[in-house]
Amino acid sequence: MFELHNLLPAIITIAKEYLGVKRISLMLIEDDYLKMYAHAGFEVDQSSVNIRLGEGVAGKVAKTGIEVTANKSDIVKEVLGYQASSFMSVPLKKGDKVLGVLNLTDKEDDFFTEEDVKIARYIASQCALGVDRFNLYSDMRKSENLRVIGMLNSSIAHDIKNLLNIVQSYLELMALEKDIKPEMQEYIDAIHSEVKRIHGLTMDILDFSRQRVSMAIETFPLAELFDEIRKHANIMTRDTAISVEVSVSDDIIMTVDRGKIFRVIFNLVSNAIDALSVSGKVTLSAVKDGEYCVIRVKDTGKGISSDNRKKLFQPFFTSGKAKGTGLGLAIVKMIVEAHCGTIDVDSEEGVFTEFTVRIPYDYESVKELHRQR
Repeated sequence: MFELHNLLPAIITIAKEYLGVKRISLMLIEDDYLKMYAHAGFEVDQSSVNIRLGEGVAGKVAKTGIEVTANKSDIVKEVLGYQASSFMSVPLKKGDKVLGVLNLTDKEDDFFTEEDVKIARYIASQCALGVDRFNLYSDMRKSENLRVIGMLNSSIAHDIKNLLNIVQSYLELMALEKDIKPEMQEYIDAIHSEVKRIHGLTMDILDFSRQRVSMAIETFPLAELFDEIRKHANIMTRDTAISVEVSVSDDIIMTVDRGKIFRVIFNLVSNAIDALSVSGKVTLSAVKDGEYCVIRVKDTGKGISSDNRKKLFQPFFTSGKAKGTGLGLAIVKMIVEAHCGTIDVDSEEGVFTEFTVRIPYDYESVKELHRQR
């Protein structure tokens, strides 16, 4: 098995029966927390179980790498928070590195023997081996994805970009024609908006495969860029009950790469509209903050879980979206950081999601300050 969601439940199901325990769980370390990946005998939503390293028995075992066994002791209830007669927590180790913990509760005869401890250690070592193999497999798949992206960079992506430029040129020529019917102009605008989206996806692939962001700096009022975004957003939401509100003052003048900042905002607004599906509200705003411009994109959609928020800017990560390459937000982060800026996300499930981008008004002056530091 190469997938953890298949491998780990299979292991602990066997372990539960073999060791004769009522409850068993397996938790892996992610950042500063233990996250439950598999369990048996518990009535719990494992996605909601997160323990900070160093807290509780499992958290201490994960932090120290030292196993804990307790039999017929009041300590068991104190440390677990519920009634249990016996408890064992064993670290999953790869060399000296702790990957997680295996927790076993309530041995059927109320007592863990030395033989049980040895078996639990062996099971934990097999789990650690499986996790390590999965991580290696994931790295291999990522490398393969990067190789494929590199191939796209050298052939298909460039061809798509050139073809899109031709389509866009013809659309601009059509727009110059006199006496165009309103419905025909509406079709032209819709095609132009979709071409922009496809062009953005193609540029995402090219930029990511190069792992660099080239800059073409120009000066322009941010309000002009927001007007362009508003037009595309209106087309994307035409057949929905989604409202898009734009707020920006006319005195915000930017000296940045206009095309790339357009891609940042367009990507965030497009994602917000996708998150709403058919109804809701998207708010795009910008305010001054010292030498920086703070751009916010907020939607009243389903929100993003805390686990997914940690992965949002990772390449190839998607949270169930039907569209996109999984590169959009990774590229957004690359572009923002190339402008000496930052991007953050705040969200509450079922309520809202808000992205905050901070970029300097004048990239050239801030770039010089960064060089001096």
